[in-house]
Amino acid sequence: MSRKLVFSIVFACISNFILCQSQVSGNIIDPQNQPIELASVVLLNPKDSTVVNYSITDNKGHFKIIEPKQGPLLFQASSLGFQAFYKTIRLDGKPIDLKNITLKDDISTLDAVMISAVIPIQIKKDTIAFNANSFKVNHDDTIESLLSKLPGVEVDSDGKVVAQGNEVARIFVDGKEFFGGDPSIVLKNLSADAISKVEVIDKKSDEAELTGVDDGNKEVIINFTLKKTKKNQGFGKLSAGTGLDSRYFSNLNYNQFNPKTQISVVGKFNNINITGSNIRGFLQNANGIADDSDDDKNNSSQIQRPLSGFLTTGVAGLHIGHEFKKDESFNADYFYNHTNNNRLSFANRITFSGKNNFNFNSDNDFKNTTNNHNLNFNYQNKSHKMHSLHINGGFTSDIRTNVLDRKGRFINDSNELVTTNNSDLNTKNDRQTARLNINYSQRLLKQGRNFSTGLNTTIANRNYDNTQNTFITRNIGKPNESEREQLTLRDEAVKNTQLYLYFNYTEPLWEQHYFKIQGVVLNKIDQEDALQSRTTISDNNKEERLDFKFKNTERRYTTRFSHNYNSTKWHLSYGAELQDLNRAFGADGDMPLIRNQFYLNPLATLQFKPKRAVKYRFTYKRIIKSPRTSQITTIVNDLNPYFIRTGNPNLRTEKADVITLNNTIHDFKSSLSFYSRIQFQYIEDAIISNVLIDDDFIRTRTYENGGNNKRLRTNLSLSKKIKTLGIRYTLKNKNLFQTSNALVNNELNDVTTQDYLFSLSFENSNKSTFDVKTGASYSTNKTAFSLVDDLDRTFTKQNYFASFDYEFSKKLNLNTQLDYIVFTDNKFTNNQELPIWNAALSYAFTGNKRNILKLVLIDILDKNVDVFRRSTVNYFEETTTESLGRYVILSYTYKLNGGKRKKTKRS
Repeated sequence: MSRKLVFSIVFACISNFILCQSQVSGNIIDPQNQPIELASVVLLNPKDSTVVNYSITDNKGHFKIIEPKQGPLLFQASSLGFQAFYKTIRLDGKPIDLKNITLKDDISTLDAVMISAVIPIQIKKDTIAFNANSFKVNHDDTIESLLSKLPGVEVDSDGKVVAQGNEVARIFVDGKEFFGGDPSIVLKNLSADAISKVEVIDKKSDEAELTGVDDGNKEVIINFTLKKTKKNQGFGKLSAGTGLDSRYFSNLNYNQFNPKTQISVVGKFNNINITGSNIRGFLQNANGIADDSDDDKNNSSQIQRPLSGFLTTGVAGLHIGHEFKKDESFNADYFYNHTNNNRLSFANRITFSGKNNFNFNSDNDFKNTTNNHNLNFNYQNKSHKMHSLHINGGFTSDIRTNVLDRKGRFINDSNELVTTNNSDLNTKNDRQTARLNINYSQRLLKQGRNFSTGLNTTIANRNYDNTQNTFITRNIGKPNESEREQLTLRDEAVKNTQLYLYFNYTEPLWEQHYFKIQGVVLNKIDQEDALQSRTTISDNNKEERLDFKFKNTERRYTTRFSHNYNSTKWHLSYGAELQDLNRAFGADGDMPLIRNQFYLNPLATLQFKPKRAVKYRFTYKRIIKSPRTSQITTIVNDLNPYFIRTGNPNLRTEKADVITLNNTIHDFKSSLSFYSRIQFQYIEDAIISNVLIDDDFIRTRTYENGGNNKRLRTNLSLSKKIKTLGIRYTLKNKNLFQTSNALVNNELNDVTTQDYLFSLSFENSNKSTFDVKTGASYSTNKTAFSLVDDLDRTFTKQNYFASFDYEFSKKLNLNTQLDYIVFTDNKFTNNQELPIWNAALSYAFTGNKRNILKLVLIDILDKNVDVFRRSTVNYFEETTTESLGRYVILSYTYKLNGGKRKKTKRS
């Protein structure tokens, strides 16, 4: 597979699309010859009134539609408060100017059913509503696929949803919470054909909704409205499939929604590495400097990565919601997740420690089993105009067992095998977490005067049972060669308790000016108990024991004062935070160490919204970050004899000044979506790693306060529709520049990291028959170290992709995607070029599309490998993992309450 083939596919997709296009233009005016802004203009299929293409008018009432489809179409223009206008036109590749179109007044306005059926987009004050029928989805697509078709909405490989440049905080179905509002569960389990409307809502804060005073704090939420045919009766789907090499999968989704009660059931069971991530997450790569905290799991090969190795997954979930009355509801859900992951990998680590540099590589056979139970509930009462109450909480139980067989080899800088370290590790991690959040808000009689109070509490218990058998051979091939075998048992119990109490009061000063005061009490207690016994079998079963208890208590008393100014366009807030931080920590039996500190932290926010969907925001704040318990503990963790970890009780707090600039522009009239974010952090007394490596390659890590670190992060996204071509392009750029340092064998290692990512993609704006997307991304990481000469690392990744979705008929659909990925790294000679090709062919063999056959081909070229690379302050690492590779699945899907879409009625 060559790059020429990829470019040929990309060029063919674009060329096939841009030929033979027609332009339809004109102006929409009212009876007084005034332009109508945001009127909807649509090209409809005359056979069934389905949407072919659409646009909206600008402030001059002008519109323009570029459409490649030829033949007769029905033109429709409509706006709320006016009668719809219809005209049959024929597209033949030539421009069509409809000139001025006058919409007549309609006292009764348009029928709501007709609006939802034929108007692709409705724009209200804080809401953009999309007609789901206007966007092509396949027979068995989930609503995640539907969202990716909407202009201004993106879904990344982790399931994070970004709408109009803002991350979506919550997702609702028919205005009600669904599985705790978790986007990943909602998006991957509800069928796209069950949705009639998608609303992107710029929602005010609960306080602003209650008091009527806009505080400038908004969150973006998405609400999915179900089709009427899906309400008051059960709907969903059942899928099952099998394929070569004993591969199988099954999927169940059932929903019963009525105006008062909602019940949903989901289930999955498969052995084809389906965990919720899409195939774009097949290769996970780490760029830049990473923390070495992953080594706390004794070997980086244990780090979980999506679609790595061979994975069996079982999922079951139940959601129940009930609305007692308007604005008073209760929701509860339970979710169970089981995974069994087997993995074979090869890890190669290049370690530098000043004068003693060496390589470490290992063969790893890893088995992981996870059983996770998650219970959530949410009660909300906003039915009273003067007060509101919100209670939510949950309980999580997570049990993980890990078995690792590792064959490790240490190679000196003369490329000689010096030491082998073979170990068998068995770990059981049992964690339970309970949480409860209560919030009460009260609106007082004077306009703008209000208060709110509440508490958040979390209790977490974790138990680690570790058994490790290690066989070490040192000085291989030399007269003083020696062998050592050790059996280590280590049990750790960790308990974390956190209580957060707060009180907010707002007092109106004069018109649009407010004084706010906030009081916060935060109490955190971390308790850590460790019991370890080590038997050296090669030394006449010599036994060593370690019994340790450590407690860390932190109390923060915070008072915040601020002056706020709110208007339609401007929001200004500035003030100060008085913070009293008290810490007490130490080992059981020792005199606890006491740290009392007082801080004055300034804060400010300035926001300007000149018009709808345009926002500029500036924020400044100072953050006080106390050391984590693992950074100050005196408990020594030497379960892995080659990586000994402990803390430093003399660490000071970090002080970070953070400046953030945000700019969001989303304009449907010009089909423009722009988002930018710039953040700068300056960290004083930064906590850094202190690593000592001896001649036997034993690494000991603790922490120090190491000067000041700086970090600059920028993020830019631009999406624009080229109307003359009917193509939308998206340009993204992410950059990171940071300075940090570490101590390696008592030498200061200054580290400078630069990350750059550029991506450009093209897609057709009319997706009624086919959907084409193509593009490329380029990312590079440059890491410079001061410790050793010629140590700088440059890592790049190039990704070229093309995807094609074509509907041969209402029953037959083809979807395929090709990714060509190139990795280069100046520290690893094993550079990779990986073509990943996937395809799916689905056929609905009954007229109502209830019965669907689907043939799925994954990794057709059989590149069954997963590559993971990272850098830390004293080593580079590359891990190559054997993964599932090529497989073929034939599946059958039966849809409950699936039926033909009713034809739209017209006047």
